[in-house]
Order: sequence, then structure tokens, then C-alpha cells
Amino acid sequence: MRPVYLAATCAALLTGCQQKPAATAVSTTTATIKAVAAQPAPAAAPAVTVSALSAQELQFFREYSLAAIIAKEPDDHEVMNGFYGPDHYRIEFAMLEVRQDPANPAHYFVKGKNRFKKAITPFEGDILLTQLANQPPAEVPQQAIDKATKEYYKELNQRNAYSALGTFTLREDAGYKGAGVFRGEVLIDFSVPDEGIVELFTRNPKKNARGGGILFEGTWENPETQQQKPVLWVQNIFYYQQDIFRDFMIGERDPDFNPKYARLGWDTYWQNEEWWAEPGQVTAQEPEAAPDTATTISTSL
Repeated sequence: MRPVYLAATCAALLTGCQQKPAATAVSTTTATIKAVAAQPAPAAAPAVTVSALSAQELQFFREYSLAAIIAKEPDDHEVMNGFYGPDHYRIEFAMLEVRQDPANPAHYFVKGKNRFKKAITPFEGDILLTQLANQPPAEVPQQAIDKATKEYYKELNQRNAYSALGTFTLREDAGYKGAGVFRGEVLIDFSVPDEGIVELFTRNPKKNARGGGILFEGTWENPETQQQKPVLWVQNIFYYQQDIFRDFMIGERDPDFNPKYARLGWDTYWQNEEWWAEPGQVTAQEPEAAPDTATTISTSL
């Protein structure tokens, strides 16, 4: 059984999507998604059966591609960050190309690079979305709140907010020393405003991706020795409510990494190195799009 950093994602199931973006008539009442709970699940927790997407859910992903929010943003040093190995050392992922499969709108082809310590390794693979659900509502504070705050939570809970669960397989280039394969589950929190533009959005940071925006959790495996190591990374490490280190972040107004974890690679976070850069583009492509209409995210190199 693969090691797990946090609560197993099979700890709870949410109800299916009830909200609909204004631009679509998609109904996804049959979908379920596994929520990330706050406490570890028992070691003997039963496996959860993953249901296939309905035709209506596939139509939803055909209309609202997630390629652009998975791909690295252009002209931005931010990459995905997380924890690798038994000591939870920092690992970084740059999703440099994300392309939606023309034959299956819930399937994405991915290319990119990761950096662990000083080793930079190219990878490519895919993401397959298997479940879709409405995000759970934001929790209104128990203490007395004013009218404006109540209205804020009301509007927040009326927003078209969704979570997509899937699986990923990312194979490192075999020509690089120590190359292996990352496998596991991915969970994406997103919203579709009335304008119809998909964007990362988490309504309740205590559930699902837990503030990380996009959460990847699984294992890395050496194909020759079958050695496995746990891995977890997210889109937004600052807002991710993780259980790995209770005191990982310090400060409230201007949160920062606890200096005691500097030895685990977090002392270089603010250096803004373009370690992933090379001549080319960071792209998020829609299926069967003509070259002049494809969604292309260019990166200044």
C-alpha cells in the first residue's frame, strides 16, 4: 500500500454538482468526489470505487477545459511546490505544456520539469479526470458577524464552484540519472464565473484541495528497483492547509516558511530562479484548435 502524507482522499464523499455555470445546462447530479479530511484514515481503509464520467460531465469538460489552470502561468516564477520522500524535502514541478485530448475532454497530456535539490528532470505523462462535484459550502463563523460578512458568505456559497478528481502518471526522462515514475491522484478546485472563464478557486479551504488549488498526491517509483517514495505537491503552497508540519508556516499578515525547515529546501523559495526555462513556450492547448486560435501561454526566457 502506498504511503500517504495526509488524510487519505477516500475519507469522505461529497454530493454531486448542483450548481450550473450560466453558460451551460450541464447537470452532474450523479458525480461524487473524495474529500481530503483533516485526520489520517485507518490503515485498513477500504478502496473507493471510481465511477466513470457521464456524457453530461464529459460535455462540461469539453466546454470548460482545465488546461490553462493546470499549466504554469506565463511570465511568473511561481511553480508548484510540495514534499518528497520520507523526510518531506521540497520538490518543485513546472507544468510547461498541458494539452487536452481531442478524443476525451477529461484527458490531458502533460509535459514539464521537476526539481529536487539541484537535480532538474524533464517528465511527460497524462492526467485523467474521473469525477466531478460541487464544492462544499464555506463555513460561516459561529461567532456573531455583521450583515456585510453574512452577505459575503452568501455570495461565496452561490458561486459556481467545482472540484475535479482524477489520476496522474508522469514519467521522468529515462536519460536522466535516477529517473522514475510519479503516480497518484489529482484534485482541482475551480470556478466558472458567469463570464465562462475557468479559474482556480477554493470555497472552503478545509476541504478537498484544502487551499492548495491543485493537489497532487501519490508516489514516485524507480522502475528498476521498484523502490517507492511518497510525494505531494500543490499549486499554492502558502494557502495549503497541510498536516505534514503543524508549524510549517509562521506569521498571519505576511506568512512565511518556518526557518527550521530551511534545511529541507525552503530557504531557496524566494530566489526566483527560472530553473525550468529553455527556448520554447509554456502552453495550454485546447483540442483540435487551429494554431492561431490555440490557447498559448508564452514565457519570457
